[in-house]
Amino acid sequence: MKKVSIIIPCKKIDAMTEKCIEECLRLDYDNFEILVLPDESEKSEINKFKSKKIRIIKTGEIKPAFKRNLGMQKARGEIFASIDSDAYPEKNWLKNAVKYFDDGKIGLVGGPNLTPKESNFWEKVSGYVLANFFVSAKAGIRYRIAKNQATHELPSCNYLSRKEISPGYEPSFLTAEDSKFCFDIKKKGFKIFYAGDVVVYHHRRDRFGKHLKQMWIYARDIAWLTKEDFSSGKLYYALPSLFSLGFFGLLFLGLFSEGIRNLFFILAGFYLLVMFLTSVHKNLKITLAVFIVSVFTHFAYGLGWIYGILTGKKDHLGKR
Repeated sequence: MKKVSIIIPCKKIDAMTEKCIEECLRLDYDNFEILVLPDESEKSEINKFKSKKIRIIKTGEIKPAFKRNLGMQKARGEIFASIDSDAYPEKNWLKNAVKYFDDGKIGLVGGPNLTPKESNFWEKVSGYVLANFFVSAKAGIRYRIAKNQATHELPSCNYLSRKEISPGYEPSFLTAEDSKFCFDIKKKGFKIFYAGDVVVYHHRRDRFGKHLKQMWIYARDIAWLTKEDFSSGKLYYALPSLFSLGFFGLLFLGLFSEGIRNLFFILAGFYLLVMFLTSVHKNLKITLAVFIVSVFTHFAYGLGWIYGILTGKKDHLGKR
């Protein structure tokens, strides 16, 4: 049985982090360790979890990428398991994931990060939005259970990688460090594999504004990554930006041309109809919220990507 090192970066060991640790300790898998990396730690926090599987490593105030790199340096396992502190795994998380490494061509395995049942209204709305194909396209499989498949990348809230090929995280990124991690593994000739039975539950942003800010930052950072390591496949990330430019371009030109104005209304009406129909749920309040957030998500992501393309990536010396 392969030894797995579960790496949990966090700002502090709060209630969500404790939930993550507790659920990890309940995993149906014997050979694992848990490395928790808070900014600071108290002796009471170390003594609270009466398990030899846990190591708490104080890091100071640094970005998650630095914490994950430190965790990998300290890890003793053959496989690194990455999970966020505001997530927690299903009982069979490790058992289901490790079996896929029997295929020597697979370098990284991950699966869906589902919205927890105990989440508040806006978290659930965010989860529905992100799982919608018409919002997230093929990335939507990260937020719902789908069939097993090779993919181009997965988020670090839920994946496992082989120690010997794990490249380390780019510390100057705030969010896209996991995308680069996956891209670097693919460059080594290994597959990134999505498995529908490798499940964690991941809390979303609990406010409308926080969700939009997260989408903007995601897009900005992936744009920076695209500039640093360009490939034609990464143009996929530009689609929401092209949509945003087209929307505002037609809106502006429509001020001077009735034909363009009519075209704008037709296209905008069709877009809004599709977004509404794919937002329908049994609860009318949720339906309306998902519809509105879906539309704003496209613009937040699209404008964030444009900002990232037009600006340079700044390394804040590891500060969040």
